[in-house]
Amino acid sequence: MKKAAKGKGNGVAKKRLRPGLRIAIGIAVCAMGLGVVALGVHELGPKADKFAAGEFAALPVGMTFAFVGALLALPRSVVRTRALIGALMISALALTADWIAFGPGGPSITGNLGRALQTSLMISRILFRVAAVLADLMALWAWVRFFLVFRGGAAARARSSP
Repeated sequence: MKKAAKGKGNGVAKKRLRPGLRIAIGIAVCAMGLGVVALGVHELGPKADKFAAGEFAALPVGMTFAFVGALLALPRSVVRTRALIGALMISALALTADWIAFGPGGPSITGNLGRALQTSLMISRILFRVAAVLADLMALWAWVRFFLVFRGGAAARARSSP
């Protein structure tokens, strides 16, 4: 069994994808996300109350995947566009959490439940709503960061690079 060279580590965290492979994966993920959005729109077509339908949640989830794919495909040098797509991605993710936490419909379990189960359902809904509000705050932070990058130009670009 060989001992790793001192200070080198295993190098897993330092490896980056080749640009061509990163772009190909990004395009594939973006296409998958757009496919989910298209399927959601297709399924929502015949529904009477589109916002109450469960298929509505597929739209922001698909948009999140499409934005992740776009972030993968874009080069790191396109800072403003990446900041915009990042803000859109986090907003779509927050929209999904908001729809689930605050959207139409209540818990699907009803009837004569014991107090322990009713309390558990109430606590879980409260915790999910707190998580949705935290996702909204994260989206707000992403939009503030986008506007700082958009307005700041080179100074913001220098601050955003790790």
